[in-house]
Amino acid sequence: MIPNSPGGRRHRPSPVTKPFVRTLLLVLVVKISSFIPALCAQDARPGPIEFTNVTAAAGIKFVHFKGNKGISINREEFGPGVCVADFDGDGWQDIYFVNGLDLYNRGISVSNALYRNNGDGTFTDVTEKAGVPGTGYGLGCVWGDFNNDGFPDLFVTQYGRNVLYRNNGNGTFTDITDKSGVAGTESGAFHSGATFFDYDRDGWLDLYVGSYVTLGDKRYCQLGDMLSSCAPSAYRGSLDALYHNNHDGTFTNVTAAAKIYQPEGKNLSVASADYDDDGWPDLFVANDGLNAYLYHNERNGTFKEIGLVSGMALAAQGKSMAAMCISLGDYDNDGRLDLYISDFQRSSDHLWHNEGKGFLDEVSDQAGITRLTREVLSFGGGFFDYDDDGWLDIFIANGHVYPEVEQATPGTHYRQLNSLFHNEGNGRFTEVSKLSGTGFATPYVGRGVAFADFDNDGFVDAVVANNGDSPLLLHNGGGNGNHFLNFRLVGTKSNRDAMGARIRIAAGPLSQIREIAGGGSYLSQSDLRANFGLGKTKRAETVEIEWPSGQRQVFRNVEADTFYLIEEGKDQLQLQQFVRKQR
Repeated sequence: MIPNSPGGRRHRPSPVTKPFVRTLLLVLVVKISSFIPALCAQDARPGPIEFTNVTAAAGIKFVHFKGNKGISINREEFGPGVCVADFDGDGWQDIYFVNGLDLYNRGISVSNALYRNNGDGTFTDVTEKAGVPGTGYGLGCVWGDFNNDGFPDLFVTQYGRNVLYRNNGNGTFTDITDKSGVAGTESGAFHSGATFFDYDRDGWLDLYVGSYVTLGDKRYCQLGDMLSSCAPSAYRGSLDALYHNNHDGTFTNVTAAAKIYQPEGKNLSVASADYDDDGWPDLFVANDGLNAYLYHNERNGTFKEIGLVSGMALAAQGKSMAAMCISLGDYDNDGRLDLYISDFQRSSDHLWHNEGKGFLDEVSDQAGITRLTREVLSFGGGFFDYDDDGWLDIFIANGHVYPEVEQATPGTHYRQLNSLFHNEGNGRFTEVSKLSGTGFATPYVGRGVAFADFDNDGFVDAVVANNGDSPLLLHNGGGNGNHFLNFRLVGTKSNRDAMGARIRIAAGPLSQIREIAGGGSYLSQSDLRANFGLGKTKRAETVEIEWPSGQRQVFRNVEADTFYLIEEGKDQLQLQQFVRKQR
């Protein structure tokens, strides 16, 4: 019916029109009735995914010890990291926590801690038995099977000498730092982020170790009307190091020969990824208060620094960053790795879209990241698909670096809430922290973050290392009915951990990629298994692996909700094996 005719009269249906209208109304009633069950079902659909703090319930009693006496300095404020690996080969991801040290001989005994995953939601502290307490003031850690024996080894960055533990394959480790040659040579070096990666693709993992600043004698600076630790501008930079794996348990420092010697760098996080798709791993280095570095792999044992040329050395308007977290992932599923770097409070975090041909374009404003991260000081975290919908989301741990900031700057908090941003699938992110459970209800001084599916349920969990506090083990409640695929890769011609391998899947309407990589986040490392969310799709049409060796494998019609093991050169998919052990 037309409410008012052009002439101002109400239009009356003709006798022919009346039956038609009745029929139309009847059809509409039937149609609407048919939708009622669906509408009811929608109302009953699962709510937002919730993360629960299960640290105490899991039996994790570790507490980070800063070691300061009075006002803390950068060394005490900038850690710790946390790293994840299945060190004993039982199929369950274990956790290594990095600790500080009693710096004033007060008789306080603390150490790093290795927690074995029991496979039943609990963890057991096996540090003493394993022999991995650390040998100095710890900052970060990474895992990597540098000798290709099938058991991941552990490297810990420390203030001063670093430590490398070789995994003996029987639940114990041996300190081989001196023999291996990776302790570091600069006295008092403030070692920071590190990563294992096979930069020359010879099948053996090499090691990059970043270093922050040389503290010297200057300890305190003014923060408003009070003393606090100093900004990085108060110190000179510190030497980085690239170690080439000699295949015999030793490494050679090739920093200068590889053309990445940078004595004035102020490295925090580092990450390796083949961002330009040429088949060779490049190296991203976050500096505090300086240009970020992007070392392009020249395929001949050397690198070329192209941060400015690529577009990621500086933030918008040419500003340097207090860059902490580095994370690479294909957030828009266009087949290229994008870049996330976290930054200081009021400076906001940064998201770069990979445009191809070696260029990265900052899209922080368009993606909504600038506004969402302005009022927090961001550290570790990065990309992960927490709801298994096939789009990479972002988790960031937050916390200030100046305990005195609340007195100097009212309204700014030292302890801060962590952040979770949902990928809307249209290039934008929405903050969902307040909707995502009790795990986001308490403020901490967050630092390192690692992602892993600790209970092997197909939904990725997170562990956060907090400064001067207990860690935060966040269990992902899942329950939204979405499907997943999980892959563990084992190299044969390539390095055993398959670092540098690229996985591409086509499942339903989406094509996704993951690259196996160590390091990243902030002083931390996540599960090396690749987890793909599939949404409501129940199988992948194709799964394609590109190995660092150059070999390519393709699998078709791969059923979802399964944990697969893929060995380089083998044509059959295998299942990952999960073994529950006695506590």
